[in-house]
Amino acid sequence: MADSVAKPIDSMIAQTRERIQRYVFPRLESRKPKVPGRKIARTVAVTSGKGGVGKTNLVANMAISLAQSGKRVIILDADLGLANIDVVFGIRPKRNIMDVISGSFRLEQILIPGPCGIQIIAGGSGIAELAHLDQKRVESLFEQMRFLEDRADYLLIDTGAGIAPTIISFCLAADQIIVVTNPEPTALADAYGIIKIISQHRSDAYVGVLVNRAESEQEAGFIHERLVKVAGDFLQFPVHRFGFVPQDKQMYLAVRQQTPLLLFSPTSAASNAIRRVVHQVFNLSSNEELPQQEGISGFFQRLNALFRGGQTE
Repeated sequence: MADSVAKPIDSMIAQTRERIQRYVFPRLESRKPKVPGRKIARTVAVTSGKGGVGKTNLVANMAISLAQSGKRVIILDADLGLANIDVVFGIRPKRNIMDVISGSFRLEQILIPGPCGIQIIAGGSGIAELAHLDQKRVESLFEQMRFLEDRADYLLIDTGAGIAPTIISFCLAADQIIVVTNPEPTALADAYGIIKIISQHRSDAYVGVLVNRAESEQEAGFIHERLVKVAGDFLQFPVHRFGFVPQDKQMYLAVRQQTPLLLFSPTSAASNAIRRVVHQVFNLSSNEELPQQEGISGFFQRLNALFRGGQTE
C-alpha cells in the first residue's frame, strides 16, 4: 500500500523538478559571466572641455540611434555635479549607483528603462565613493558589472564638462573617447585642453572630436583640421574626426519638450547628422582599429584604480 502511494508521489516530484529545471537552469546560465574571448561591450566616454556644447543631448540621441539599429545600450550618467541625462529623457530616477555601492540594491534593480530599450544608470555623486570602498564591496560591484556585459553592446558614459580629475578618470578608463566641441573659440581651446591631458596620461587612448552646432560642413571640417593638426604637431597624439551635427532649431524644441531629437523630429537635419556620426563612430571602416576593449567590468576596475591613485597602464 505504501509503495502504491509513494510511487505516484515520486513521479510527481520528478516531473515537477524537471519543469523547474527547464525554467531555472536557463535563467542561471544567462547570469553567468562572459566566457573569456567572447564579445564584450564597448565603453565610450563622451566629454567636453566646456559646458553648454550639447554633450548630454548628443549622448541621448546617439544611444537612440544605436538602439534603433538593433544595438543594446546602457547610459551611465557620470556628471557628478550636474547630472541631467534624466531631464533629456523626461524621467525621474528614484535610485542611483550610490544605492548599489552602499549595498542597498543590486545594479539590475537601479537600471531605468528608456525609449527603444535603452537602459540608464543614474550616477549622482556615488561613483566617487569608489575611492573609499572596502575590497569586499569593490569585488561585489565588479561582479555585478560583469553581468551587464550580457545586457549591452555599448556603455555610453556622459561625463561632466571640464578637466577635473574625476572627469579625466572616466575618460582614461573608457575604451573610446568622444570630445564634443562647437565653433566657439573658448570651446575649441577647452577641447584641446582636455585632449592634451588625456594624451599625457594615456598615450594609447582612442580619441575623436565631434563638432556640434556647426553652421556648415566646411566650418566643421576647419575645426577638425585645426584640432587634429595642433594635437599632432604639439602632442604627437592622433585625434580622429567623428563628424559633425549642424545647428538645428528642432534640437532646441526637443530639449524644451524633454524628448530626444530622434524621437521628436526624426527627419530633421540634426537627426540625420547624428545617424551619420553613429555610423562613423561605432561602425569603423576596416582600416581603423580600436585598442583592445576591456568592457564594462574592465572600465569600472580601471576607474577604481584611477580613483585610488593608480595608473591606467
